[in-house]
Order: sequence, then structure tokens, then C-alpha cells
Amino acid sequence: MFGRRDPLAAASVEAAPERRRRIALVAAALLAALALVLGASLAAPADSAHAAVPMAKPVKPGKPGGGNGGGSGGGTTELAYAAVGDSFASGVGAGSYLDTTCYRSTKSYPKLLDADADKALVAFSACSGSDTADVIAQAASVPSTAKLITVTVGGNDVGFADVMQNCFVLPNSSCATHIANGAAAVESDAFAASITDVITTLRTRAPAAKIVVTGYPLLFWENASGVNPKYTWADEVNDETVALNDRIQSVAQSGGAVFVDVEGVFAGHGIGSSSPWINDWRWLSQTNSFHPNAAGYVAYANAIRAVPLS
Repeated sequence: MFGRRDPLAAASVEAAPERRRRIALVAAALLAALALVLGASLAAPADSAHAAVPMAKPVKPGKPGGGNGGGSGGGTTELAYAAVGDSFASGVGAGSYLDTTCYRSTKSYPKLLDADADKALVAFSACSGSDTADVIAQAASVPSTAKLITVTVGGNDVGFADVMQNCFVLPNSSCATHIANGAAAVESDAFAASITDVITTLRTRAPAAKIVVTGYPLLFWENASGVNPKYTWADEVNDETVALNDRIQSVAQSGGAVFVDVEGVFAGHGIGSSSPWINDWRWLSQTNSFHPNAAGYVAYANAIRAVPLS
């Protein structure tokens, strides 16, 4: 479908039943792996997936003047920073993974922000496959002294994996239905309530923290659908991503959180562009597909840095 020989099509021309059986097993394994990576319900349970990875980094000099920023001590003015959320918060797509359960990356935006002189990442429990209920569970890792919390969540609640699989990986006639289902979920009271619950839980956990909720980039270049037939549904998916971001923004701001819109900073860098910051689908790199690359996470980090901390 994406310029590679389709293993399912190859199976149809094999004469030997044993050969067909082996290929069917391979295809099933690929689809199972896809569901895991894109955020389906096959993600690991909370005990393993939501445990924050150990924080180990060089000691950074604090700003002149002393003060207590709640960071790593020693007179530093670093703010204690916690990062929760889904695969876009854990850094899926950037490589250099710290684990193979949640795919937290050293190139994720939380780790990039941790390198700043004014922030100390004290909890990093973001995990691939997480929805809002999972992120509420992740909140247990956030210390009460946290002064900054970032969160990216919502895509898995509205069927991100289903849309990607049925519209772009193995496109079929159910694509439009999955997009429509996602759109309906975005507009539902239940979705708004789930985002509110995330913010409320984080606020209760760390009352003095600034909560920064990030949106999602548009995955596809705006002209992608006219350039390549494999992007037929790209414009529709981008439109629904805008609606998703608008809904998250409205609810987050109503709950007293700061919303960071990354649509603009990713403009011109979607899949199909000459300089993509989003990884296209690859059978041999399923983990990274449909997520930002390292340059994309730099853009995320820069957008968050623009938020005043005081």
C-alpha cells in the first residue's frame, strides 16, 4: 500500500496451506503491534506503563540570586517539573527510547525541557497508548511540590489508532465511519468531562503547579491529499484534529490550565511535505509512525518554553 509488497496480497497466491497459515500469523502480529503503538487498548497495564522513569541528569547551575524553585536543591531556582500524557508526551517517534513499554524518549519534549536551567524533571510518567483515565492514574507520580506540569492527552479517547489503521495503514470502507465516530466523541459531554477530570486531578495533586496542556500537530501537509492518493483522507483528518484541539483548549482553559497550540509551529512540516516533522507509516518502523520526529519535539519544547512560568 505504501510502495511495499503487501504481505496479505502475497498470501493469496500461495498454494501451500502451511505457507498461508504462516503469513496470516505474521499479518496478525503486525496488526497487533500497530494497535499497541498507536494507542489501542492493548497498552500495558498501569503498574508498569505509568511508573515514572528514574530521573538521572547532570547537575545544572541555578540562576543567580538563590531562592527555592522546588527542584533538585542546593540553592537552585529550578522548578520541579512533572510530565504526564500519551505517546506525544512520552516522545514516540523520536527514537532513543528509555524503555520499550511506554517508549519514553531522551528526545521527547519533557526531556528537552529538563535540560533547561530553570526546570528539573522530577516525574516522567507519560506513556504510549494512554487515554485520559490512564493519565489520571499517572498523576500519582506527580509530587505535591511540582510547580510545572505538562500533559498531552485526548487523541486515544477519540479513536486515533482506529483512524490511522483504517484510513492510512490498511485503508478500507470503514475509514469515514471511524472519522465520524471520533468527531462525535470530541463533541461529547463525556470527552469534555474526561479532560476536566485530568486537570482537576493534577490540580489536587500539586496545588501550586502551572498546568500546561498541549494540543496535537496536524499530521499531514495541507496539500498532501492532492499529491499522493495514499493521503486521500489527510485533509479530513487534519480538520478533525483542529476540532479536537479546539475542544481540548476550551475545556483546559475553563479549568484554569494553559493551552499550547502547536498547529502553527508545525505548519508546512506535516507528512507529505518536503521537510516533515511527522513520521509517515513504515511497516519496519511501526513504533515511530504518525508521531513527531526529533525536530518535531524540539518544536513542541520551544512552544512550551514560550509560556511564562510565573
